[in-house]
Amino acid sequence: MKLFAGILLLVFPVVLFSTYSESSSVPFSDKRVFTVIVDAGHGGKDPGTTGTTGVYERNIVLPIVLKINDFLSKEYSDVKVILTRDKDEFIELKNRGKIANNEGGNLFVSIHCNAKKNEENDKSGFEIYVLDLARVDEAKDITYEENRFIAKNEKTDSSYIIQRKIEASIFQQAYLKYSNRFAKIIETEMIKGSKLPSRGVFQAGFWVLLGPSMPSVLVECGYLSNTSDEAYLKSEKGQTEIAKSIFKAIRYFKMDYDFENSLMY
Repeated sequence: MKLFAGILLLVFPVVLFSTYSESSSVPFSDKRVFTVIVDAGHGGKDPGTTGTTGVYERNIVLPIVLKINDFLSKEYSDVKVILTRDKDEFIELKNRGKIANNEGGNLFVSIHCNAKKNEENDKSGFEIYVLDLARVDEAKDITYEENRFIAKNEKTDSSYIIQRKIEASIFQQAYLKYSNRFAKIIETEMIKGSKLPSRGVFQAGFWVLLGPSMPSVLVECGYLSNTSDEAYLKSEKGQTEIAKSIFKAIRYFKMDYDFENSLMY
């Protein structure tokens, strides 16, 4: 047992900075290009939530994601940006995770908008989520609209869910530290760079966070059920400010990543 524990102590730092793919595990430190997966929620036949003026979530988050891509592409030559969708199309949740893993992503961020439940009082502001495996089975109840379409329309393979829960549980503690760090950086930058108030950082069982084996967060950029939030989210100014805030958060996370990886050489 002492020998086994010693091996674990030697292996754990490598596991901490590694990311799962469909075929292999690639240590973070072996990569010279930092790969960011940016996911625009919903799309195509899945509109997401609907705003007070009838705007669809799918059409708000896509331009935000495209702006994040533009900011990153102009700033870096050593950052590879992968978009799970760059147009209005439907991508199954498990395929979003597969895209992230197959591309050897170092960071995954999923962009969404929120809506209050009918019985709730009006809500305003952004929320940031990291994965809570214990709540994956309750995923359809996390928010009013977020997983409703998925629960009714996607034929989620139970064996896939079980497999991903096992794989995620192996790496969760290692990734959770970095997911929380990234979430806090996003919160800080969103407070500084947008007009939206923060509602906090939370853990939840979003299915889209179950697939990627890397530090991952989901950002609910604001409430489309709130007229003020909706107007801001629909505006060019609002979308640009949100995108720039998330871009800055990725930049600061990458600085931490580069520093920690430099210590491993």
